[in-house]
Amino acid sequence: MNLLSQAVGLVHLPTGIPNYLIIALAVPCTILAVMALRRRGLVRSVLLPATFLAPDSSELKSWGDRFRLELIEVEEQTHDAKSLHFRVPEGIELRAKPGQFLTLDLNIDGKKVTRSYTVCSSPLKTGQAEITPKRTKNGYVSAFLNERAAPGLVVNASGPYGQFYFDEERHTEIVLIAGGSGITPMIAMLRYIEDKSLSTCVTLIYSVHTPQDIIFQRELTRLSRSLPHFRLVVTTSNADVSWKGCRGRLSSALFEEHVSDFRIPTFFLCGPNAFMQLAMELLKEQGVAADRIKVESFGENSPSANSGGARISITGTVEFLRSGLTCALTHDMTVLELAEKAGVPIPFGCRQGQCGTCATHLLCGNVAMDAEDGLSIEQKKAGFILPCVSKARDSICIDA
Repeated sequence: MNLLSQAVGLVHLPTGIPNYLIIALAVPCTILAVMALRRRGLVRSVLLPATFLAPDSSELKSWGDRFRLELIEVEEQTHDAKSLHFRVPEGIELRAKPGQFLTLDLNIDGKKVTRSYTVCSSPLKTGQAEITPKRTKNGYVSAFLNERAAPGLVVNASGPYGQFYFDEERHTEIVLIAGGSGITPMIAMLRYIEDKSLSTCVTLIYSVHTPQDIIFQRELTRLSRSLPHFRLVVTTSNADVSWKGCRGRLSSALFEEHVSDFRIPTFFLCGPNAFMQLAMELLKEQGVAADRIKVESFGENSPSANSGGARISITGTVEFLRSGLTCALTHDMTVLELAEKAGVPIPFGCRQGQCGTCATHLLCGNVAMDAEDGLSIEQKKAGFILPCVSKARDSICIDA
């Protein structure tokens, strides 16, 4: 038995404890042994067994296959939002959970761009995929999809991804809180509930600027009549006298009027960051526990601890243990960008910390992550990071 095996063999743990706890104890011992051996010049590179580096990937990672989608229909929703209906190739079933998203690779005027969009169609319709991009100011991709995309367009896609989804086994009562285009994952949930004839109690609080900004207006009205346990609340911040619905921003009064009990439902929030921050503060005032609030940020990452201030000079290295490569830290590059620079393959999807595709085990060192939505609870406990939104604070070693 070699020195490395002896070091690993020193870890004796009782049976019946979670895998991530075993890993949390075994990996540091193994890494320390590797470092000690390297300092003594006994080994130059060690490939650690997968069982010591990470929990079962089937439990922790969800790497979507890439496939092609063909646009077959364009449907206008509002003056600045269109639904694009894509056909999924024969032999492929799109098995999204209601609320998840796809990552699309588009070629616009010879330039390759990548964006992520919620699957708005019901997950039960596995042969099709609908997205509804809203045109934004100076939005290069959203402008293309709203103004130039036509039937026959073919795009490469991967996914579905995301931890933000409705699960009828766990969520018996839900409150959906959407702002603007944040309605897109909510409509997928509502369509799914209708298709499965579920008895889930649903309240949708949808905030828009004007009545003309209501995406899926006709369908929401229809669903409010066809779903027996669905309550639709639309509030506008700028409507004329003809508007008979709620007015104003989210408020405690609005929540208290339309949410009968804050102790039971799971709350799903999607919209601009400022909108969701307000919603979370209001829910906190009502005593809603954090584990009953699900958030989808549409790629608007929260600022990291070091953003917005002076640049911090960091010295050190990033070691990619499986690849046997080491590169110098660069303060303005993410771990994923450093991996790409070094030629280390790390699968990725959204590059926004949402999909979880790039989740990788951090073996030693510290990173600052701009978002953690793409990590499951088990991954967080096991020490995984999202390289696409992680910047090293000092020398690190990752399982890649």
